[in-house]
Amino acid sequence: MDMETVVISDAVMYKAAFEQKLDVISGYSTEGRLKAYDLTILSDDKGIFPPYYAAPVIRKQFLAKYPEVGKALNLLAGHINDSTMTALNFKVDQLKERPEKVARDFLQAEGLLKQSKGGKKGIFRIGSKIFGEQYILVEMYKMLVEGNTDLLVETKTGLGGTKICFDAIRNNQIDCYPEYTGTGFLVILQPDQKTIQQLSGNKAAVYSYVKKAFDRDFELEWLEPVGFNNAYALMMRRSQAAELKISSISDLVAYLKNI
Repeated sequence: MDMETVVISDAVMYKAAFEQKLDVISGYSTEGRLKAYDLTILSDDKGIFPPYYAAPVIRKQFLAKYPEVGKALNLLAGHINDSTMTALNFKVDQLKERPEKVARDFLQAEGLLKQSKGGKKGIFRIGSKIFGEQYILVEMYKMLVEGNTDLLVETKTGLGGTKICFDAIRNNQIDCYPEYTGTGFLVILQPDQKTIQQLSGNKAAVYSYVKKAFDRDFELEWLEPVGFNNAYALMMRRSQAAELKISSISDLVAYLKNI
């Protein structure tokens, strides 16, 4: 199999595929530019990429004091699949809508939006990494907590990457932030290669592993997954994939072997 590869910036990669300068790219499965440039994701039928399901991670000490926060955050569980998150990201990244508007409109459409109770019981601090998807999730969490508990939410968005957010929650600078199971598994916990091979293709197994390890090692609780999987993925122009009858990584491999 012969496939020419190039190194290209993420900032121009999706557009380059749209303009037919590239045929296959690797990106993120809920990226808003998938919708902007009409790209399709190839099914990972070979289990190459681990699952990256988003879920709130919260300090156990805070959750024990305010268990109602966990119930409020879990209201979002199961409401956002991959295509829905892609559409929400598209609104923020491409249409330049404010994350709080996108979050509010979505919660209202799902029947989850409630008026804030005023938050006189205490402060709940939510952090985020530095990209649009996280900003949207944080705004949803804020509205859910303030509408379903007597806590006021303080947001600390754009903290940077995984290490900054993780250090912030470990050092009691924030109480919660959205994390991804694959990031918790590979970046934070860094299991041995045998464990990675055994678990990486299994959504439930990876979630169970990070949930138990974060509880045991860091006194942090993984709440219920939101529903979408922001994993690494291979993608192509939708029209090209349809023409070549390529819908999975196996299809791509078979096509390349025959050209």
